[in-house]
Amino acid sequence: MAVQSAVLVFLWLLVLARTAVIPDECRIIELIDRKLQYENRVMYMSDYFPIDYQLPVKYEEILQCQNISSLISEGITVDELRFLWGIVSENVLQSIWRVLPQRHPSRSYIDDLQNIFNKLHAGSKLEPSDVINDILERLWLPGGKVKSVAPRNLLDDCWRVLHALYQESCDLCVPRTAPEETLCPNGTVPGLSPAQRPSC
Repeated sequence: MAVQSAVLVFLWLLVLARTAVIPDECRIIELIDRKLQYENRVMYMSDYFPIDYQLPVKYEEILQCQNISSLISEGITVDELRFLWGIVSENVLQSIWRVLPQRHPSRSYIDDLQNIFNKLHAGSKLEPSDVINDILERLWLPGGKVKSVAPRNLLDDCWRVLHALYQESCDLCVPRTAPEETLCPNGTVPGLSPAQRPSC
């Protein structure tokens, strides 16, 4: 009985610890998800930019579904992928912000997203693997390969990967206005990419 009681206490403490952390993270993810809704990405990252506008970004700032699948095959954990996604997304937002004139209508939208992302990994004690550290080193060091990408494509990728990494854990739904092709394929993150995508 003493052993069983100890196990129950341990499990209860574990649940309390999870509920102390996960809801806070999920609340931030839900805010990001709402900011990255399809209509916002179209308006702020496409309609308010010149036709065919592209900006130069490092290859490491282009984090797509296939990159996530490849990293998982290398043994990278979901926690590390979430950490990497947050850092890469912050860099993408900074790259977009730098090209915006002072009075550009998308500036406040990018400011809001940056403020939310700043809270995502505040106080994080995650120790990334060598693979993730190598990616971050290439991301932050001067030089490296550069590619021109449309701003909306960068935030489309950001939203796709968000849903692949958090949809099930944070109970996110997919707006009916979001085209199916904007989502990562089912199974991109084994166990976290549900076959049935709940609609809002």
